[in-house]
Amino acid sequence: MKKIFKTVPAAAAVILLSLPALHAGMKVTPVADVSLFGGKYFLDSDAASFQGRLDAFVSPALTLGEGHDLIPVYSGNYSGTQDVQELAGGGVLTRKRQTHTFSLKYIYTREFDKYKPRFSYSKASIKETNDEDWGDGLFDYSTLSLGFEAEQERPHGTFTESYDFYKVAYPNYSTLLSQSASVINDTTTFNQLSTNAGENPMDNTSHRLAFAYSWFPEPLNMKAGYDFTYRTYPDQALTARPVTGASPFQSDTRWDVMQNFSLKASRALKPLFFSAGARLGWMSSNQGSYDSSRNKYMEDYYSYVDFAISPAVGIALKNGMQFNFNLDWRRVFYIERLKQGVSGDYGTDKIDQTYWLTSISARYPVANRFFARAAYNYQLSSSNMRYEESFRYNYRASTYLMGLEWEF
Repeated sequence: MKKIFKTVPAAAAVILLSLPALHAGMKVTPVADVSLFGGKYFLDSDAASFQGRLDAFVSPALTLGEGHDLIPVYSGNYSGTQDVQELAGGGVLTRKRQTHTFSLKYIYTREFDKYKPRFSYSKASIKETNDEDWGDGLFDYSTLSLGFEAEQERPHGTFTESYDFYKVAYPNYSTLLSQSASVINDTTTFNQLSTNAGENPMDNTSHRLAFAYSWFPEPLNMKAGYDFTYRTYPDQALTARPVTGASPFQSDTRWDVMQNFSLKASRALKPLFFSAGARLGWMSSNQGSYDSSRNKYMEDYYSYVDFAISPAVGIALKNGMQFNFNLDWRRVFYIERLKQGVSGDYGTDKIDQTYWLTSISARYPVANRFFARAAYNYQLSSSNMRYEESFRYNYRASTYLMGLEWEF
């Protein structure tokens, strides 16, 4: 993966340097958007220090000829503000994050049909503590993606089908057991514990199929979609039911199946723009969990059903000022994961969790291609789960950001 990470930006540089040598009829349309913010993060009323955030998007879109377009893209993000991220099956408080993504898409247009092969590579670095060095984060990961999309525009609407392959690697996340051969002196005990135990349990590969249909019943724009993802963890063995003298791991490995049904409607009513979306999701996993401290085994530990709605409204004034308000609500019902009390004792009810995210932003033009921006986000997570030694289930978090945006 390191070789790929070095190769992708080099390939992008070759493309840019080769532009003069391409066909004289080629057209280049550069697009860029860079935002620099300063802001503060609050978690349960505890404030972090004032930190910065940088977002960048650069794309020298190329029209190679009639019906042929090539779109290279670089997008990057640095966030110095704290945030609660859903990682490894629960909410983890991160201090700093940065992500860099390189992608390349080719678009072939034939009358009313489009075909779009694509490739991307991204690398994310995550700090859980301020004294952690970049590149050493437990949850650092890289993602390689290959995909293809087809689009057919018809008088009654537009059909879209796509397939994507993802390979995700966590270079710093490995099982403690895989590093314990020199610690566990009893060879028999080590062999018993380590049988079928993998070394890189978070690494995974995914296959995703998606289908969408867009239509335009005046005055609305409508879009319905369905996606299916099959994800495997080749080095994550299934947790076995505890049996004396047997390995705690099965020979089979973990797989997840995710499905989502979505519907979105939008309407422009100048100067207002309204939209509302709804999604029903289901995730099924064959992975279980065993809590050795309380001798509790649970099947389908990661399986859940969730439902989400997301209304939004925007306003664009004649002086160039823009306001946006977004609300995201999500409810998760775990199928077999039992709730726990503050001390860790298990109850009989399954865990449920509710997320609220409110976002308000404003943008005002201050000079040629420069905009002043401000944003405020408030997130609330509530659950009947009270045991939070490993992950956060109940918290209130808010962030405010102010800064400049340059658009080209």
